Amino acid sequence: MDAFLIAFLSIIFLSIGSLTSVLIHRLILMEFQKTDINLFFPPSHCINCGAKISIINLIPILGYLLQMGRCIKCNASISITYLMHEIIHLAVGLSIYLFEGLSYQALITYLLFTILYILLICDLKKFYLPLYLNLSITLIAIISGFFGITLIESYGFLNISNISLPLIGFIFGYFFLWSINLIYKLLKKEDGIGGGDFILLGGIGSIVGPLSIASIVLLGSLSTLIIMIFNHKKYAKELPLGAGLIFGLFIYIIFEYFELFTFIYVV
Repeated sequence: MDAFLIAFLSIIFLSIGSLTSVLIHRLILMEFQKTDINLFFPPSHCINCGAKISIINLIPILGYLLQMGRCIKCNASISITYLMHEIIHLAVGLSIYLFEGLSYQALITYLLFTILYILLICDLKKFYLPLYLNLSITLIAIISGFFGITLIESYGFLNISNISLPLIGFIFGYFFLWSINLIYKLLKKEDGIGGGDFILLGGIGSIVGPLSIASIVLLGSLSTLIIMIFNHKKYAKELPLGAGLIFGLFIYIIFEYFELFTFIYVV
């Protein structure tokens, strides 16, 4: 039964990873090229020649291997990132199942990961953080808090409800970056941080609570600098802070889950 369940879940995670590739590609096209393409039409096709992709070649991993990484019509190379998205979603999905089992907590966690992953790649590619995806993070945190399903730790001494905590986290996260940008704008007479980053950090605050914001900003800033170092030419004039903050959140959650912060403090 466990083997069957894991196989079934693996298919789901791989399929969502494949869907994520499509969403990232089309969201960017819709924002920057204003084409007739939307999230649902036309059907999956080669981005080089426009040939429709057969059903068998849409099967995650298998489709890529059957085509040997190239379009069967025009022989154009298919980016390996499509395969990477599928494998990453498989690895993360199974890891969440391993630690959380089949639960609402696991479902919410994977849903948030998927949204954050799309935002991460969009920001790395085009410095783009889709507004409705950005805001959906806070919405999910509020709804899950209403039903008692949340990633936020219990801050009993604050004497606030599960519904209030995501809102306070959002406000704190949003105005944390907003205040930094305000100071920068007063000094330089221009914005130094995009408005999408404000909303993103607010969403992150709604997930993990206001007391975690400083740690995540620190980890996110370091992550952004590392991203710049590995691709200095692309990010010489503008930095993908949103992507860095998402990396910072992932690192923070891993550290918190395995209590690595406690280990660091002890050492």
